[in-house]
Amino acid sequence: MSNENFSEKNPRQPSHIAYQVEAGKDAKSHWQKIGAAWPAKNDGLTLKLNSVPLDGRIALRSREELERLRAERQQQQSQNKTINPAV
Repeated sequence: MSNENFSEKNPRQPSHIAYQVEAGKDAKSHWQKIGAAWPAKNDGLTLKLNSVPLDGRIALRSREELERLRAERQQQQSQNKTINPAV
């Protein structure tokens, strides 16, 4: 992996976060963190779950992707405050 946090040099930092995704009202999904995954020596992943969804659906998201999405969301919120300073 390109980021040192996710390499075998730092095995305590998971490379992926596991979520249970449930359909919600108004076409919004609810994501609940249920575990994490770490790179394995054989190019696979080692998965540790705190729970298993009844419907069997688990979504894995890389930490890099989550950090990128968080940064985009924060940037969008700051732009919205600039447009509507009263909010």
